[in-house]
Amino acid sequence: MKRILILLLIGVLVSSCYTTYQVIPKTQNYTESISFTIDKIVEGKSVATGNGSWHPSRGHKFVFVFLTLKNSLEEKQELNFDNFLLLNPRTQTQYKAEWAMLTGPINMWGKIDSKIAKGDEKKRKLVFIFPEEDKAEMLMVNNKIIDIEYAN
Repeated sequence: MKRILILLLIGVLVSSCYTTYQVIPKTQNYTESISFTIDKIVEGKSVATGNGSWHPSRGHKFVFVFLTLKNSLEEKQELNFDNFLLLNPRTQTQYKAEWAMLTGPINMWGKIDSKIAKGDEKKRKLVFIFPEEDKAEMLMVNNKIIDIEYAN
């Protein structure tokens, strides 16, 4: 019982170190038959896992981009999250997704290259390492630049 309480306390402490930004959801095309929506953006200084936590290098933070992907074809298709880049317009730098994670109360690793079943919908959390002083404003997907619009 004590272990469960300690784990819950650690979970609350770790999750309180995050800043969540609501975005204006817009459906974008990943391919002609796969669309995606950015659900929200979360910033944080750590990623908790079952055996510890990860921290970005000094002067950086984690930016979590929560996505919903939908396959409109009746066949399984390839997904490659290497095609998602977070752009920093101030420094003109591109940041690739470090990890793709399954969404949920517990951080579970997904694969950068994945598949989406016919007519399926997937939710993923892409993890980027981004400069601490900047806010994520642009995402590039398959060489198309997408402005991230925040809801105030």
